[in-house]
Order: sequence, then C-alpha cells, then structure tokens
Amino acid sequence: MENPKSSWKAFYRQSYSADWADFSRQLAEQPYHVRYQETCLASLRGIHHGRVLEVGVGRGDLIARFVPPDNERFGCDISEGNLQACAQRFRESPSPVFLASADAEQLPFRDDMFDAVYCLSVLWYVPNWRQAVGELFRTVKPGGWVLFDMLNAWHITSLSNHYWRKLCRLFGRELGRTSLATPYRLEPAVREWSDDFHLCGNYLWLPAGLPILKEWGNLCRFFPSLAYAMEEHSLRGFAHKLLVIARKR
Repeated sequence: MENPKSSWKAFYRQSYSADWADFSRQLAEQPYHVRYQETCLASLRGIHHGRVLEVGVGRGDLIARFVPPDNERFGCDISEGNLQACAQRFRESPSPVFLASADAEQLPFRDDMFDAVYCLSVLWYVPNWRQAVGELFRTVKPGGWVLFDMLNAWHITSLSNHYWRKLCRLFGRELGRTSLATPYRLEPAVREWSDDFHLCGNYLWLPAGLPILKEWGNLCRFFPSLAYAMEEHSLRGFAHKLLVIARKR
C-alpha cells in the first residue's frame, strides 16, 4: 500500500517546480503580496556577517531580495526543479548561496547553526508542520530569529483551496496537498522554543483567491489595507495567513 506521506512529498519533489515558476511570477506582480513579504522579512535586513537559512528557497527570489549578501546565505528545498533553477540563478553571483536538497521535517543542518531561519509560503505543504517548526528552531542559535507563516483553517480561501485539492485528487488530478493551522494550535508549538514571539494575521476576512476563480476571487486586492500583516490584532483568528516572528530562547 502506498505511503500517503511519501506520495504527498513526491508531488512537490518531482512535479511542483513548473507550477511554482508561473505562480511566483504572478506573486511578484501583486503589490500587496510584495508588501506582505517585506513586512514578514524586515528584520533580516539588520543581520550582517551571520548565517541565514531559507527553508523552501524556491527559485531564490526572497533570499536575493531580503538577505544582505555579506551574510553566509543557505537555502534548501524539496523540489528538484526549484533547486536547479536557484543554482543557475546564483551560479555567477559574487555572493553565493549554499543550496541543499532537504525535507523541512528533517533539515540536514546541525543544532544552533544559523542567526536566522525563515520559511514563507512553505509549511502548509508539509504533512507534519509541527515537526518542521521544531526543525526551524533547532537549527537557529539561541536569540536568533525564526520567521514562518501558515494557512489558517478558519479562512474561506484556506478551506476552499484545501478541499478543492481533495476533490481534484478524487478525479485523478494532483494539485498537491496542504495542512492548515489555527492561532490556538500554533502558539503551543512556538512556546516550546520561544518566550519572545509575535503571532500576526493578514488578509483578514475577505477571500484572497478562490478555486476556479483564482485571482478573480481575490477581493483583498481592492482593499489593500486588509492585505498587510498586522500586529497581534484581536481579529487575527479570521486571517488567511498566520505569521510567526520569534526569537529562540
């Protein structure tokens, strides 16, 4: 019998890179998404002469934009195609990025190795996101930054896309799989490692894209003030994405 977890990961390892190449270009053209990335990763700009790891490096867009090149920059990804594209991107760079093929649930790095570890738009593609969160914290130094986001199970976009993928699999079409979280499930996972963290929400209430309609169902683009990461607002439980910014104890 096929292992569901292996099947889940095989799609992202072997097939996802073509989808991500198109989707990443679309995201780069959306001002509210660029603003979200800037808000999430602003603290990285203050790190110099350290070691920074991106888990789920994709094609290298974020590490090129947000991690100053005077750092030792590391990236890992489970996608074979993404790693090849990222390696090509930095092949001639005067400031290299050290790349590794890696599963977020079992990172091939030693304890306390990095000054910062971040993981955006990745952990909801991981079967056991709690284990992956533990790996992020394990590999960062005490006092170092850990930044990641998760899809909220209480938001219409997260839920509708989650069940749309399930429906597609029933009809033989693989669109990948997702895990969902809530603020009340995230907090205990973070508190195991950190006493100093913020749990923020963004894309409140309104759909940020819907199955079939895709970007046409993204009402946040018409109300950009609702599309930016917020501080620990009392309404974060209704956000589409939950952002954690933490320091390891």
